[in-house]
Amino acid sequence: MKRHPDVRVRSSELVFRGRAFDVVRERVLLPSGLEQDLAIVDHPGAVGIVPITAEGRVVLVRQYRHAIGDWLVEIPAGRLEPGEQPAQAAARELEEETGFRATRWTELGGFFAAPGFCSEWMRLFAASGLVEVVAERAAMDADEEFELLQLPFEEALRAVEPDAKSWIALRRWQALSADR
Repeated sequence: MKRHPDVRVRSSELVFRGRAFDVVRERVLLPSGLEQDLAIVDHPGAVGIVPITAEGRVVLVRQYRHAIGDWLVEIPAGRLEPGEQPAQAAARELEEETGFRATRWTELGGFFAAPGFCSEWMRLFAASGLVEVVAERAAMDADEEFELLQLPFEEALRAVEPDAKSWIALRRWQALSADR
């Protein structure tokens, strides 16, 4: 976990080690003298991909999210594996979740997902020149189940609105496309 050099960590305790993230409890001293007790979700980082078909449709996944008790329509996304670079993770996640590989990639920047309690940095990409992978397709994670959708851009934007990463990614792609 990255820490600012002006902030002193008085104590740090691993509370939970999970498959996708850890939870750490820390007591820190800010330069002002303020002490804070914090619980932090330490996350390895993630990627999100805006796949665009030759017809200009956006490939999205619809999946159940138990934390909110509902289904969401989202861009394909996933966490970084140990030692994995964001571009590699994006290619892997695109193939696992959609069955496509891309011949062209565009970086769309990144953002902190929830910096008040989580260290996750998500890097966004757009993928085009999609080629469907059939026989040699990478397998989905064992605990994932998706419904694939291919929607026109404006419809995709409405469908993903409740999901921040997807909304940000589509808006960044839209802004980049308008500049071309």
